Amino acid sequence: MRWESDIEDWKLIMLKLYILLAVVVWLAMQSQKNTQARLAAGVQSFHARRMDMWCVLLFLALLYVAGLRTSFNDTQNYISGFRSMPAPAEWWDNQDNWNIFHNPAFYFLESWLRSKTDNAQIFIFLTAAFTEFSMVRFFKRHVENFPFSIFLFLTLGTFCFTLAAIKQCLAMAILTYAITALKDNKWVRYYLLVFLAMLFHTYALAFVFLPLFRAKPWSWFTYLFVLALVLVMLNFESAITSFLDFAGEQGKDIAEYEVFDDHGTNIFRVLVYAVVPAMSLIFQKKLFENSTPEENVLVHMSIISLAFMLLGTFAGANMFGRMGNYFELGTICCLPWMLRKCFQGKPYRLICIAAVVGFLAYFTYAYGFHTPFDQNYSATTIWALLRST
Repeated sequence: MRWESDIEDWKLIMLKLYILLAVVVWLAMQSQKNTQARLAAGVQSFHARRMDMWCVLLFLALLYVAGLRTSFNDTQNYISGFRSMPAPAEWWDNQDNWNIFHNPAFYFLESWLRSKTDNAQIFIFLTAAFTEFSMVRFFKRHVENFPFSIFLFLTLGTFCFTLAAIKQCLAMAILTYAITALKDNKWVRYYLLVFLAMLFHTYALAFVFLPLFRAKPWSWFTYLFVLALVLVMLNFESAITSFLDFAGEQGKDIAEYEVFDDHGTNIFRVLVYAVVPAMSLIFQKKLFENSTPEENVLVHMSIISLAFMLLGTFAGANMFGRMGNYFELGTICCLPWMLRKCFQGKPYRLICIAAVVGFLAYFTYAYGFHTPFDQNYSATTIWALLRST
């Protein structure tokens, strides 16, 4: 029967991702056990949460899939761009490349690597290495339930996004260090890292305003942000046109067809991104009575992420979706501690099971049916990479 054939097709399409998910969650569980043992032995929390052997193996598993890919989403475009890059001196002589809104750090890095090798796979591997390492390190240091957050990293689609948008994900990786600096109130370091990330991808500039979101979620500040969002949604075309005009004046060209393309964000994706903001609103008294500024920022990041997804339901799904991706790290960090704080005992276990089933279902829908993973992904082998160097 046709439906039986479809089930077999998505099993094959999702097989690599299912295996990767099982491996990295198991490795994260071993790392969590190691951290708990070190904490019980009296090791300070900061040192106990450093990357261990299990984290390194987890990173290598992600890198195996990300660094050896030869195609997935925008990968082929990046490979073509790498192969056509001029030498650093020639790149530097073109003053248009100096414009801070034209991603100069990324293109200079690409040019410099191109001067060292003509092997585009090395470019893919090195950028993936920095991105995946930074993500794993960030989760290890900032979450209390490491396995659950790694599970969300894959099922929410963030990992697969790192296989697509290299510029943006390098910027996101740099911003993980900025968030750590923000937590430690190291303001100069924070803004230097945000500026560096912006040189890789302009959208990172939005993090200039993130320190304003250290207030408790659903205080007057959050409602003011929601009100501003509603006003933009009610006046979508004029508001976005004004934004495009402002961006053009600053030297950042955004094609109107990218925004007014009549493609809206998938409603299932919007609902998934709404989980943490909805929980934060419903259970705000439990969650934020004694919340830390770091927790407040991370919850607000999930709200901002949802805001961009909602804007993307009107049009410009690709642009607004990618802007929302910058802030979805907040969702990955927040959901585990929010569930623990809101529920205890048997209800907690049942809700966690429901969350796992729900996110796994979304993962299967997104990469088994909506955008079939194996129909877009291909990879070389580590041996072929080593032989080509």
